[in-house]
Amino acid sequence: MKNILYTGLTLLLAAGLGIAQTPAWEEDYSFKALADMAGGDQIQMNITNTGSDILDCIKKAKAQALFTIIFKGYSATGSASASTSLSDMKKYNQNLDFFKNYLSSNTAGLAFVSEAKTDTGTPSGKISKKVIRSTTTVKILKTKLREDLQEQGYVESAASIAESLGIIPKIMIIPSNTWMKRAGFHKQVASNLGMVDQYDYQNALSDPSMGIFQTIEGYLKQPLQKNGFEIANLSAQLTQITQENARNSMRETQIEESDLDLLAKQCGANIWLHVSVLTEKVDGGMSKQYQITLNGVDPMTMTDVINGEPKIVKSSGDNDMVMIRTTVNAAIDNFIPEVTAYFKKRDEIGLPIKVTFLKGDGLSFDFGANVTVKGRPYPMAKLMDGVMNKVAEKSSPSGGATKTRRDYDAVIPTKVEDFISGKIVANNAESFAYDVTTALAEFGITAGVEVEPVGLGKVFVIFKEDW
Repeated sequence: MKNILYTGLTLLLAAGLGIAQTPAWEEDYSFKALADMAGGDQIQMNITNTGSDILDCIKKAKAQALFTIIFKGYSATGSASASTSLSDMKKYNQNLDFFKNYLSSNTAGLAFVSEAKTDTGTPSGKISKKVIRSTTTVKILKTKLREDLQEQGYVESAASIAESLGIIPKIMIIPSNTWMKRAGFHKQVASNLGMVDQYDYQNALSDPSMGIFQTIEGYLKQPLQKNGFEIANLSAQLTQITQENARNSMRETQIEESDLDLLAKQCGANIWLHVSVLTEKVDGGMSKQYQITLNGVDPMTMTDVINGEPKIVKSSGDNDMVMIRTTVNAAIDNFIPEVTAYFKKRDEIGLPIKVTFLKGDGLSFDFGANVTVKGRPYPMAKLMDGVMNKVAEKSSPSGGATKTRRDYDAVIPTKVEDFISGKIVANNAESFAYDVTTALAEFGITAGVEVEPVGLGKVFVIFKEDW
């Protein structure tokens, strides 16, 4: 009786002093993703924790599973795709009262727990007289959880971040380079740029061996559009490339674009979603095994910026599409927050571009000469270095400079204020080049120029007249 009274008084005193118990998600616990479920919109995971009894462990595990998805993320396992966190701890600390309620309320975060039960196959037992350890299998409606937090403004969406950057987030779904090479729709060709990769998307999209691409593309479009992305249709872009190639033939001979650069410029997507599907027969040809990978490529640099985990789908033949859809949906559900994180990172570090200045035919000056700047002679090359540094966040000559050509690597802001509308708009290599020519004019370099963008991340500035 004395112990009961003491415990009761202790709890009353704690309540009176405003001493709060440690939230379940701030206690020690471990987690492991088990499987993507329900068409990929749900994740099943194990939470191992401690509590006063089984029911207490289950109650804590629900909140801990939610906290894991929102603020920790999890690694891939055999049947679950890896997932980055939906938000970060800074957002948690800034909105502590909201998340304390959200993670413990049956009408808020806990409403997205579809099931929680003890995993009897995992060893458990007593830690002390009043504490046990147990493992709980929890199922979370992950897609709905993310959408709810986005609607309330506690998790940023790719659409909201893109809007702050002055862009409409656009994704183009495209067969990966690996898949195209393996299927025989790739070759290297000689050009003024050296040996460049050429991918025959036109024939690939109509080839029976690539038919699964259209199926997966269909699975991907709906969740992407639901999350505010515009889809750049690959098939529609290909017909435009032929026309652009014709225009290219009339350009300066020094300028040439690869097919990939043409495609990047034509579709104007912010991210290319590379789909890779490698298929092989297993079990003596009785079953098929698919290796599915989704990667995010930045079309400005043509480099992978989001590396998806390859997922293996093994099928006996009658449930291929159901299994593939579940895997693809789970992968895209994890891909979306990664795109969001990439947009934020790119906004912080800026856009990497390449700028090339060319001297047009028949001009009397060159980049090795002196020019008159504010009444005194000044090296043209040094003036250009200074102007590039003035307009860019970072800039440096990239080597190989001649009297008729100068190349630069630069980093530019992702967004700028449009001087006519006053609105924040997305920056790009072409806009930057015009800003450079404006800055050159301030120092008396008022020659007529032609700005030629190449792809999304390169631009040529061609001096066409003397000044």
